[in-house]
Amino acid sequence: MVIKNILKSEVEIISLSKDEFNQLEKVAKDFIKVLKIKKIKAYIGGSLAKGTVVQKQGRQDVDIFVVFDKNEYTSKLESILKNIKLPGKLKKVHGSRDYFQINCDNILLEIIPVVKNNNPELAENVTDVSLSHVKYIVGEIKKNPEIANEIKLAKVFCQAQRCYGAESYVKGFSGYSLEVLVIYFDGFIKFLKGIQKKKTIDPLKYFKSEREILNELNSSKLDSPIVLIDPTYKYRNITAGLGFETFDKFVKISNNFLKLPSTEFFKKKEIDLEKMKKFAVNKKAKFLEIDLETSRQEGDIAGTKMKKMLDFFVKELIRKQQKVLQKEFDYDGVGQKAKGYLVVEEKTQIDLRGPSVKLEDAVKKFKKAKGKKIFKKKGYYWYKEKSGIEKIFSSIEKVEREMSVKTKLVLPS
Repeated sequence: MVIKNILKSEVEIISLSKDEFNQLEKVAKDFIKVLKIKKIKAYIGGSLAKGTVVQKQGRQDVDIFVVFDKNEYTSKLESILKNIKLPGKLKKVHGSRDYFQINCDNILLEIIPVVKNNNPELAENVTDVSLSHVKYIVGEIKKNPEIANEIKLAKVFCQAQRCYGAESYVKGFSGYSLEVLVIYFDGFIKFLKGIQKKKTIDPLKYFKSEREILNELNSSKLDSPIVLIDPTYKYRNITAGLGFETFDKFVKISNNFLKLPSTEFFKKKEIDLEKMKKFAVNKKAKFLEIDLETSRQEGDIAGTKMKKMLDFFVKELIRKQQKVLQKEFDYDGVGQKAKGYLVVEEKTQIDLRGPSVKLEDAVKKFKKAKGKKIFKKKGYYWYKEKSGIEKIFSSIEKVEREMSVKTKLVLPS
């Protein structure tokens, strides 16, 4: 009963009132009417179309899909938008296909060009199957209206735990993947429990077995913790962008929630830096703060660049025998700055292996190059090298330039 009460209470908190929902719908429909006058077909998409939109701090995002007959026609969208009366300021966003945002105070309209297609296999861009996704989810919710609230719970839970978003810097669950999973498992709690036991999920049973799925799908689409077959297109893994690190974190948090349920799991919190610092002290390790900044477009592009830079630094630390105990990346998708936080057990001197003692010529060259620093161990010559966090950090400047990311290391005082 406790968990049922918690979920019931949370649904009331995260759901929009009828007036709030109607306001979003009115802004979207009014914009679509303007496009219709210009004989442009457009439809409401995303959570608003599916009835799974949730309360959000700041602006609510509303997807509008503008449909074109051919891919080359999508480039006309910019001039179309610039020649009609808009409800707010227009902004172009670069991506696999450029789209546009219109800032209407507390509502952000995202205007996404899509190409009409009846065969997902022939879609030139993943956004071209978005309308099929809407149609499928709306159809499933009509069969079971209560599932909409279960989907809302899953979305808010994942958002709060930083496991939501298909962006490369998050590598989390996309909104569509959560919708399909909650529908498949028939509820939020069943989803939390069931996802841990499944490696392949085929909601409409397109394939006879897991082996057939693994044989039929492109290997590049199988590198994810779970393989979730798209109900609208059998050869697509909806969770291809889900990272192993994010998934492991999600499973751990899910188990914590199931053991001791609380509404606190649905509230997004700042990264607990004091907890990380105390952990570092207890482990006799160092707490590191890394400032990251890029000139690249804010959002997915900027976030991905900065996350890659942090991950590269972590890999270098590990390669140089430093023990990384904790890692956090903090970017909210806005702006061009982010923070990285690490807890690292530092080694200021490391042993590096050289040639086998049996390779005489190689040993001679090794001794000449390394001098008195060498020693023998387990059939190899080794040498000692000075190392440490600051030394490793100073060696990544070249990569900073390549990735268009500036970094600054803040060590504990």
